[in-house]
Amino acid sequence: MQNNSARQSVKYESPRHRRESFSQANMAVRVSPTRYSPGSAGTSRTVSPKSRRVWVTLQSVMFTVGVVLVGLLLFWPAAGIGLMWNFLIPVAPALVTISPGLWRNVCPMATMHMLPQKLGISRNIRMPEWGAASLGLISVILLFIVVPMRRIGLNVDGPLTAIMLLSAAAIAFTMGSLFEMRSGWCTSLCPIHPVERLYGTNPALTFKNARCNLCEGCSNPCPDSTPELTPTVTSGNKLQQFLGNFLVGSFPGFVWGWYQVKDYAPNEVDSNAIMTAYAWPLVACVVTYFIFKIGEYVLRHKPDARATLHRIFAAAAISTYYWYRLPGPASLLPDWFPLVSHMITTPFFFWFIVLRAPKVSWLKRPVMASNYWSSRFETAANKNLIRVAPGKA
Repeated sequence: MQNNSARQSVKYESPRHRRESFSQANMAVRVSPTRYSPGSAGTSRTVSPKSRRVWVTLQSVMFTVGVVLVGLLLFWPAAGIGLMWNFLIPVAPALVTISPGLWRNVCPMATMHMLPQKLGISRNIRMPEWGAASLGLISVILLFIVVPMRRIGLNVDGPLTAIMLLSAAAIAFTMGSLFEMRSGWCTSLCPIHPVERLYGTNPALTFKNARCNLCEGCSNPCPDSTPELTPTVTSGNKLQQFLGNFLVGSFPGFVWGWYQVKDYAPNEVDSNAIMTAYAWPLVACVVTYFIFKIGEYVLRHKPDARATLHRIFAAAAISTYYWYRLPGPASLLPDWFPLVSHMITTPFFFWFIVLRAPKVSWLKRPVMASNYWSSRFETAANKNLIRVAPGKA
């Protein structure tokens, strides 16, 4: 009797099981609700153990480079300034454009931010929507403060630059000690994150997420796992929408204005120098923002054309950057090199960002930690987010 009941149970449960399996494969990952704990990911890891060792090695190398850089800035300022401002920083925009996921997998600040998670000392406070919006505002303000500061100190003062980097690392660690996963720094307060969202609109390469074993839904939308991500893709918060829209329209002018200012030696920095360093980029960014808003108004009934306009302004920003700056000391480049670089970089970035069809997200989303977060990412407010299947971006 029991055997017959068991067979009957299997008979009636099997179709339901098949329906659930179909749902899992085509709509969202269904796993038992869990919370993140270091070292407990098991088979839900996003990368194989071998790949994880490779990523950990790369993260360690980049972290070591950061430590060496700070040491050079403190004790051998000329070498540190040359390494940072003539090589690392000029390479970063191109890397973020072509593969923002690669950068986010190895970023030293992200390693510092995730360290409390790895050590099991984070309080894992969930970031509220208003908190993410407020930190996003602070990150944009920091971006517009720190970049002009290069002209009046950071570009020529090694110890000051080292203090800035150490302060950022301390803040990243503190935010990681308080908030869940990457929500406290990588997707909110980091002043580089707005630029990642602007330049990384259409990446060519995507990788598995080497930071997150499980997707805890710490950020909505997740910048790492959202295809066609732009600064204007938000959770619907009005402040975040304004910040994203402002960044897209203003950044080409901000970059152009920054290049109209010279580097001031420490003995030259006065009120006039400070005003000049900030006035050029800030006034220029307002001008291009108004041009952008006019374009948006004209195209208000054409969403596809507006999306193209956003990509054009992103391409204009990075093309302007490389119009004036290439990696390496400018004095070592031949006289004809700037003209050739202009003829190559500007068309390339216009094609890469504007003309290529968006295909992939920065990183492949790891397995969802619970059904709740799976459904949260598929709400009507986030129609642009893909339905997640294991191993797909």
